[in-house]
Amino acid sequence: MLFLKSVNTHKSSPADIGTHFTILSGEIILYHPLRRLIRFEAYGILFMLAGLFGALLTNASFDWSLAVLLIFIAASSAFGFVINDISDVTLDARLEKTRNPLADGSLSCRVAWIISGIFLAISLACMAILPSSLFTIELAVLFVFFTYSFIIEAKNIAGLDLVYHALFPALYGLMGYVLSHPFDLTGLVFTILLGIFGAIGEMGNEIRDHEKDRHVRNNTVVFMGERLSFILTLGLMLSAFVIITFFAVIQPGYFWLIPIVPFGIFLVHPVYQAMKIPDFRETFVDTINSRAIILAVVMLLVYTIIRFFGVIR
Repeated sequence: MLFLKSVNTHKSSPADIGTHFTILSGEIILYHPLRRLIRFEAYGILFMLAGLFGALLTNASFDWSLAVLLIFIAASSAFGFVINDISDVTLDARLEKTRNPLADGSLSCRVAWIISGIFLAISLACMAILPSSLFTIELAVLFVFFTYSFIIEAKNIAGLDLVYHALFPALYGLMGYVLSHPFDLTGLVFTILLGIFGAIGEMGNEIRDHEKDRHVRNNTVVFMGERLSFILTLGLMLSAFVIITFFAVIQPGYFWLIPIVPFGIFLVHPVYQAMKIPDFRETFVDTINSRAIILAVVMLLVYTIIRFFGVIR
């Protein structure tokens, strides 16, 4: 069972099987290695929200096909996270502190491969159930996740790493949108926005891990340097808010987005703070992810309420 608890600070050793140590205010927080391996709370929730929001934008009802789609999103993204840790085990093993449970010996690679196989099997089962019109996108999802870590290893190619991270949420959102609706202008804008925010998330990860990665990777932040990377991240955020505002003005039924746009400052602030305060770079990605989830949930609630009262149809 996954668990989270606090204990008094002590030195860890290989005998501390199945635990992960994060020091906060003199305490150590213990996470189960499976939670660290799957780390669903990092991006899985946002991916599921992307698919759900895409479906709701088309006035789709919550039926069995949407439920299966959400299971596919959860399973396929977990598959991607697990194989990414498998591919990083040698690199992460060099670090004094690592999140990767395979690198610190909490889990074996053999167990990780079994877990990834289970998630892949669940994903394939969902593909067999979902409408055939989604099959190409489903294959693209699995292809992108696998080649991100293996064969192409897109995570080590500057520029392509951002493209792949843009595709992760964009493909899930697209699946939700076309589940019961043809692709149109709204679907295009929605997919582009998800792609931009996916790229922003990866920029944050690479900025946070720059010191670890700069001698062993060739990702976008290593190529550009930290300062230009912060500027690019802020520029991507600004472009997303401009697109949202412009679309809300020209497209009937989306005026409700305009009052939400100013709350984007809650996403911008951690980036600006990390740019000015190096010590904040270790945690600013988690801050952005938490706030993004809250903002996405608020948008879903607002959209659901105005749909319920017939303000939009």
